[in-house]
Amino acid sequence: MPTESSHHSSRTRQQTALILGWSGVVPFAAMALVAWTGAPEWLLHLLVGYGVLILAFMGGTLWAAALERPSEPEAPLVASIILVLAALPALLLPLVSAALLLAVLFGLHALAESLWARESQAAWYKGMRLGISATVIALLVLTFLIEVGA
Repeated sequence: MPTESSHHSSRTRQQTALILGWSGVVPFAAMALVAWTGAPEWLLHLLVGYGVLILAFMGGTLWAAALERPSEPEAPLVASIILVLAALPALLLPLVSAALLLAVLFGLHALAESLWARESQAAWYKGMRLGISATVIALLVLTFLIEVGA
């Protein structure tokens, strides 16, 4: 049975995860904003690089799920690596292409997570991940649309 201190610690971790998770969306919003207002090329490259790093970081959810269930196929491990490798060209592409590529890859990661990792995730985390992923994908699509002049 959880003690009062373990319950408090869990609540604090959830709050911290929510704060950090949603704070991580800010650079994606900045990407759309600078695409709309115009920005130095170096800033756009920095923001695209951030997107690639976050996709790599999110691969950890697939690894954690795969390592928890060693009797199941290794597909989540392989998928996380393929997604990151597929994201690397975004570092060299114009923003319009990079944003679209990252949107697709974040969508594929969300799909992979729902197939292989959701079972092992807490309900509050599932909700947070869904909201953050949807927001990031929407901001990347918005960046793409701004860049194509839609």
